[in-house]
Amino acid sequence: MKGSRTEMSSAYSQARHMFLAIEGDVASADEAILLCGHALESAGCVTSDFADECIKRELDYPTGLPTDIPVALPHCQSDAILRSTLCYLRLRNKVKFYRMDDDEDWILTRHVFNLAILPGNHLEFLSKTISLLQNQDVMRQLEVMDIEMVPAFLAQQFEC
Repeated sequence: MKGSRTEMSSAYSQARHMFLAIEGDVASADEAILLCGHALESAGCVTSDFADECIKRELDYPTGLPTDIPVALPHCQSDAILRSTLCYLRLRNKVKFYRMDDDEDWILTRHVFNLAILPGNHLEFLSKTISLLQNQDVMRQLEVMDIEMVPAFLAQQFEC
């Protein structure tokens, strides 16, 4: 990935889910998804096909959410998923993701939540994630929190 870079990463594991957090620089939505996919693959949560499947899905079903603090939620249902995991990517600069509710329009975001969810709890996990992303207090904390603290923080939010 030309121009993309991950600087820090952290992980937190629960019995049912794993949470990863990374920071990086990318120039596009595709590069952001590839960066998350690499982190997920390195953690043993997905196979090498996962990121490409998310990128393909993003073309037909974009995931940019125009919340108060805009976010992107790339995901897919895939055999490439080995363990249910949320990978949070905090970008240094904003990138464009097309909107979930209007694929002709787009958002600029620094916050990417790439979901790799095993069959059976996909809708429940997606619903919890969207609720979390609509919480302005949580999002403000994610903007400034040390990246090493983010996985445990996300896990705690999902237990609520």
